[in-house]
Amino acid sequence: MAAVERATGLQSKKPNNYVEAAWLALSSPHEPHALQREFQDMLKQTVDRLRNFLHQGTLKACYFGNLGCVSVSPHFWATTDANGVMELGIYRSLSQPLCNGFALFLLQSKLDALLSEQPAKKLPLPKLKVSKLVEAMRKLEDLNRTQQLAELRRSPEFERYHITDRHFREAAKQVPRRPGLKRLRPEQ
Repeated sequence: MAAVERATGLQSKKPNNYVEAAWLALSSPHEPHALQREFQDMLKQTVDRLRNFLHQGTLKACYFGNLGCVSVSPHFWATTDANGVMELGIYRSLSQPLCNGFALFLLQSKLDALLSEQPAKKLPLPKLKVSKLVEAMRKLEDLNRTQQLAELRRSPEFERYHITDRHFREAAKQVPRRPGLKRLRPEQ
């Protein structure tokens, strides 16, 4: 937003959010080329950042072809063939040069988590997943309840869901503890 303010001379008027900044930028007299350059710079930085994430494998891009959902190889993003692909949103497979190309898709929650300062919101835990939560807790019975909750929240099966304390207590009632001393977890 600071770049837009510099390009439009909006330092005297302080917008409250990006929408207001864009409205002020587009409605006030200014040099259009400076604003265009700032937006192009932001676009280039964002595309470069996305390509780096895609090349590192932190983010995956997919397209739907004859074989269903196909992931684009991370190595593709480091080549010059990838130039312009993010801007167009069209992937042209090198193995099918006569094809018009395929629409490119990214997982929004991963993209939000990578590009925003705040992580993407987690989905509420579906009622059907509570039985899976109970099964997972049984596998972690050598841990105390706090450690179990932490492990479950980090597990690939549940990491995209928001496991509340209420969900955890309901599942814990179905996995009773044995009376007596707690077993020690074996050393790794």
